[in-house]
Amino acid sequence: MNNEFSKERDGTGTNEWAEIKYNIQRGCLHGCLYCYARESALRYKRIETREEWETEIINLDAVNKKWTKKDGVIMFPTTHDITPTNIEHCVKVLKNMLTPGNKVLIVSKPHLSCIQRLCEELKPWQEQILFRFTIGSLDEETCSFWEPGAPTPKERLSALTFAYVSGYQTSVSMEPMLGGYMEAIRVYSTVESFTTESIWIGKMNKIRTRVDMSIVPNVSEVKRIECLQSDNSILELVDRLKNEPKVRWKDSIKKVIKEVRP
Repeated sequence: MNNEFSKERDGTGTNEWAEIKYNIQRGCLHGCLYCYARESALRYKRIETREEWETEIINLDAVNKKWTKKDGVIMFPTTHDITPTNIEHCVKVLKNMLTPGNKVLIVSKPHLSCIQRLCEELKPWQEQILFRFTIGSLDEETCSFWEPGAPTPKERLSALTFAYVSGYQTSVSMEPMLGGYMEAIRVYSTVESFTTESIWIGKMNKIRTRVDMSIVPNVSEVKRIECLQSDNSILELVDRLKNEPKVRWKDSIKKVIKEVRP
C-alpha cells in the first residue's frame, strides 16, 4: 500500500482520508437521501429545498485554480460527484492538481464513462492517484432508493474493474453501508480482488437528521437501516472481517467497538 494514502489520520469523516479537501461546484445530481452536504446546505440556507441540491452549479474560479505542491493527500471531490455533466471541468482541475506532483484521492460513485475518461486523460500521473469508489450495497433496488441519481452497483463494479485493469491504485468505500453485516460481507467479497489498497466500512451517520423524515417510505427504510446496523450487527461484522488486511473501519464503527468492547 502507498503509505501516504493509507496512513492513519486523526479526526473523523473525510479527515481520516486526506489533509486537503476540494470541490468545484454546489449541488450533485445523484440526490442521495443521506447526503451530508445537502443537509448542511439546507441548514445554512445555501439552498431553499432538497430538490435544489440536484442542480449542479460550477464554480469556475475553483476549476481554474493554480496549484502548487502540497503536503499530504488532496481528496477530490467531497460534497459532489464526478458526473457526465461536469467531467470536462473535473479533468481540468485534476490535471491542475497533479501537474505539480500532488497525491490525489479521487472519490466517486462512479459513472463508467467518466472513469474511462479519467483513466485515459490522467495516465501520466497514474502513480499519484488513488481511486476510491463508493459501493454500499450490491442490491440495485436498495441503491436506487438511497442513491436515486447515482450509477447502479453493476456500473460501479465495472468502473472499479476498469480502473484496476488500467493499472491504477484502487480502493472502495462502503460508507454508508446500505444494509446489514451480511450485505457488507457480500460487497467485500465481490470487490476485494479489484482493490489494491483499502476497503473502508462505515455506518449511515446522523440518519434521522440528514434523511427527510416527512416522507413516509423514508421512515420505514430508516428504521430498517437502524435495525440492520445495530451494535450487535456491527460487532458481528467486525468479528467476520477483523483479520482481513484491506479492511479499515470508519469512525462510526470504531465508536461502537470502543463503547461496547472497551
